[in-house]
Amino acid sequence: MKTKLCFLVALLCAAFVQAEYSLKLSDDMQLRLGGDIRARYEGYTSGVVAPNAPKDHNHSTEYFRIRTRVYGALDIAEDMTINLRLANRFHYVTTSPARHNNAGAPWEFPDEVYIDAANVVFKNLLDGKLTITIGRQDLLLGNGLLFSEGTPYDQGRSVYADGITAVYEQETDKLTAFMFYDRYKDHSVFINDRNRDLRAGDIFTAGLYYTHSFNDAAKFDVYYMFNDQDDQHANDFVDNSLSLHTVGFRFFGTYPSFMEHSLEMARQFGRDAFGNHMSGTMLDGRLRFHLCDSSSLKPVLGVEFTHLGGDDEGTSHVEGWMPLMTECPLWGEELIPTMTRGMWTNLNMGSITMSVNVTEKCNLLFYATDYYADEKDGRFAGNACPGGGRHIGLLAGARASYKINEYLATEAYLSHFMPGDFYDNGQDSNWFRLEITAKF
Repeated sequence: MKTKLCFLVALLCAAFVQAEYSLKLSDDMQLRLGGDIRARYEGYTSGVVAPNAPKDHNHSTEYFRIRTRVYGALDIAEDMTINLRLANRFHYVTTSPARHNNAGAPWEFPDEVYIDAANVVFKNLLDGKLTITIGRQDLLLGNGLLFSEGTPYDQGRSVYADGITAVYEQETDKLTAFMFYDRYKDHSVFINDRNRDLRAGDIFTAGLYYTHSFNDAAKFDVYYMFNDQDDQHANDFVDNSLSLHTVGFRFFGTYPSFMEHSLEMARQFGRDAFGNHMSGTMLDGRLRFHLCDSSSLKPVLGVEFTHLGGDDEGTSHVEGWMPLMTECPLWGEELIPTMTRGMWTNLNMGSITMSVNVTEKCNLLFYATDYYADEKDGRFAGNACPGGGRHIGLLAGARASYKINEYLATEAYLSHFMPGDFYDNGQDSNWFRLEITAKF
């Protein structure tokens, strides 16, 4: 009953959404207030988390996830903004293999209220070319393959990092410098702290991300990131401490007018907790063709190949790609991220997508991705290869999104995974999501 009431409240709030509220405090000071509610009902079959389990172990897991965020932003003239965003996420399991759903689960309403963002933004420095943000903030760089997720263990609760970013931008150049220090647990939670691990350890991060634009067809990113992870609080009895350097570049743009292209390559080096040398590689190539923008359907065809190096256990180096700051659903759907727990490594992925607008407000996306292990003797989703082959499996799915208005949107996902010969007893699996998001 409690679950139904909470979901009903989210839907009722969504029905009365309105614009951000602004209050002028003085000639050079303005307060903005707003927020959003995201209600999800998700589920998956047992093959998602255990693709090689026997058929008699089949079961389903389904749950509600409702995240509410409220924020305030104080604009002081045009030179400074103070941001504060509080959030809460409620999680309730309706179906699970456990004898009693939610038995002993830590997710109970109102769960915790946590600080999702708290920062000060200094703008218009150096004749308007420099912006500095200090505090808890979100950061997304490029396609998200370098840095996109600061709190991977909280399952969509948040994505923040604590530190400072400085962005220097002029006509054809943009330089982003960043430095963060994030604890493995959030010690700022102030209501109903659930004492939840957010990362594998305490992580220091520093880096530079530079973009130069020659023209619309030729843009260039170059980046470097350093991470030092201290896993002294490890609960799995495996020390995941490491010192990691990542260098890479991306060439992207639009040429001709109907084709978007992106080619990204990166290399990692450093040492893990046992002194082993790390030498991971990443390659990502993308093409998107806007086939007929004059049509109301506006069809877009996408093709992509991604290589994430795997570790050959027969060598002294660790060749596996380490997705330390990208352990998240980088490609939208979450069947594979749930299966891998966001560990994007030892993978070669070839995918194709097709997007069409059914109406101005409704979009359909169809996708298919084939997955192969880069190293047959390496691990995928924490498991050694039980079937002897490289083919991990084929994923097929669809997404339907409908934007009711500027403040209210809905979305539905459905994915189906067919295991390959990487497994000796692979079972098909399904994942779905129903979502409504309201801004107020």
